[in-house]
Amino acid sequence: MNTPDDQRRAARRSSDEYLVAPEAILEGLPDAVVATARDERIVFVNALAEELFGHPRAEIVGQPVQTLWPERERERYTRNMRHYFAVEHPLRFTTEVWGLRRDGSEFVGEMSWGIVETAAGPLLLAIGRDISERRAGEARLRALADMGERALAGADPGDLAAEAVELLCKTLPVAAAHVRLAEGATFATAGPVAEMDLRLRLGAGDELLVTLERRLTDEQLSFAHAVAHTLATALERRRGEERMRHDAVHDSLTGLANRTLLRDRLDVALARSQRDGSATGVMFVDLDRFKHINDDYGHAAGDAVLVEVGRRLLTAVRPADTVARFGGDEFVVVCEALDEGSALASGQRLQDAVRLPLTVEGVTHHLSASIGIALGAGSADRLLGDADAAAYRAKGNGGGRIVLVR
Repeated sequence: MNTPDDQRRAARRSSDEYLVAPEAILEGLPDAVVATARDERIVFVNALAEELFGHPRAEIVGQPVQTLWPERERERYTRNMRHYFAVEHPLRFTTEVWGLRRDGSEFVGEMSWGIVETAAGPLLLAIGRDISERRAGEARLRALADMGERALAGADPGDLAAEAVELLCKTLPVAAAHVRLAEGATFATAGPVAEMDLRLRLGAGDELLVTLERRLTDEQLSFAHAVAHTLATALERRRGEERMRHDAVHDSLTGLANRTLLRDRLDVALARSQRDGSATGVMFVDLDRFKHINDDYGHAAGDAVLVEVGRRLLTAVRPADTVARFGGDEFVVVCEALDEGSALASGQRLQDAVRLPLTVEGVTHHLSASIGIALGAGSADRLLGDADAAAYRAKGNGGGRIVLVR
């Protein structure tokens, strides 16, 4: 029969079987371990410490522990170490410290410190791991959150794109980064132009192009995708705002200027005419017999004709001139610095453009226009009214004519 003493002796014998040397325990820890004696020399490093600091064990044991610290931190760390050895009740704590690798690179380590009493005297035991990448990841997330907030607040997409490519190059193993828009323009760039290893879509044809120095980790790749998503949101917001601004002053069918933009351009032209003494020309273009196209072939065909006529009118004027759809089948052209001769020549170019045969869905249409031209430097309403009246006279005389008033 086993007595309680027999059971305790058996338990001790069982536990003794699991006892191992302290060095084996330190080698088995999942972190780097460095033990330093009171004379400030290293007496032990485990395999993970060799890997972390880049020093072979035979090379580093016996060396001053200051070898493992950046020079700028050595005085402070040495002062703290001496304090740890001197206190009556040994301290045990965890903190972040800087470490120095054999190749001269630095890292941030999260280290647990403690004084361990041994037969040979106290040892300062440091156990920890490199957290540089973790801290870098946290910094990337903070930067990304800030970028996202500013994107939602309406920050300029160009500024965000420039910040994004710089952030990628500074915080990831990235040699270059570029934001290229769908139309081929480079929107932002950092680093030399080189072959791109990573292409991240930013929406309708835009791309974030990245040249890698080495393969990215899953976390780093996720960060790059998050940056791309933030940029895509900013670019889409900018395009949405541009579409809204464009739609507010352009005709929805033809894409030409609408009455709002026409009036603004006419006011600007007249202000310039008043300063330099020139004349501004307003040309009212009214298509002849357009109603028959709608009646005979339908409004879809009529719309297609209007779109094509608008395109032709644009090709018949100077780059600085404004072509607007005034309403229905009426167009208005604003031209600066005209005299009667140049105004009539411009009107004839518009008439010739309209008269070219126009085919829609297999049906060829032959069009003409009644064009009224008004020249002056005074009231915008007066010029528009005079040009409209002149076009009415041209149509009343059979259409396909040009009438100029001054």
